[in-house]
Amino acid sequence: MRREGGSYRAVEELRGLESELERLRAQVLVSWRQEARLLGWLGLKDGMRILELGCGAGFVTQALRTALPHARITALDADPQMLARARSTLGADPRVQLVQAEAESTGLAGASFDFVIARYLFQHLPSPGAVAREARRVLRTRGRLAVVDHDAALWGIVAPAFPEVQPIYAKTGRAQAVRGGDRLIGRKLWRILRASGFDPVELEAFVYHSDVLGLEAFAPQLDHDRILAFVRDGSITADEHAVLREAHRRFVATPGAYVLMVGLIACGERPEP
Repeated sequence: MRREGGSYRAVEELRGLESELERLRAQVLVSWRQEARLLGWLGLKDGMRILELGCGAGFVTQALRTALPHARITALDADPQMLARARSTLGADPRVQLVQAEAESTGLAGASFDFVIARYLFQHLPSPGAVAREARRVLRTRGRLAVVDHDAALWGIVAPAFPEVQPIYAKTGRAQAVRGGDRLIGRKLWRILRASGFDPVELEAFVYHSDVLGLEAFAPQLDHDRILAFVRDGSITADEHAVLREAHRRFVATPGAYVLMVGLIACGERPEP
């Protein structure tokens, strides 16, 4: 069954909300340096009015606040529980405004932001084009939307690889699609932004890997329990989960094991009227 509002609810992921929040925090830490460098090249600057769509518990908001001390940030999420966590993460700060709203209908004033960021949000949206159009509406002329996401076909490299896990993860992708998400969203981002009225549109990639960061930095992203939600709803069997668990055990026990992950950023500009 499709979930109202998209394919992701933090409280249902991993082993519950607390473990999922730790994974999200680790996800920011492991790749933010590469993301921030590319976002800067794409036009993100200190002093801007920034809107973050799908801010979750505020980990990216916190990174933005640190990197851009003179920016004013509006952090938006539809989940009141996640916004409560964001308040705890960020504390009281006049530079940051938290807003509860849907990303496709923010209720924010038009032409009021210089830059909009949506990080790993679009893959969970049943209507990503509607969110892109709303981002265009709230951007000033020449303002930019940056969508950070991935594509399952370009996810990265894990060595040694275990072919038996691929059909299982393919099932999770199909199950996510039933819920309203799309793990192949990366290849569609350029077209989505262009069809939503952005011009020009750019698509760039960033990589991060264990030779620099260490294998332990990737542990939360490789955790086989990330698919427990699919086990609970019957999309994956307990036996299939056991296959993933054994593959993970063999992977971490292999000397010289290696991980490289690939992220994508699509960036579009609101053109002159």
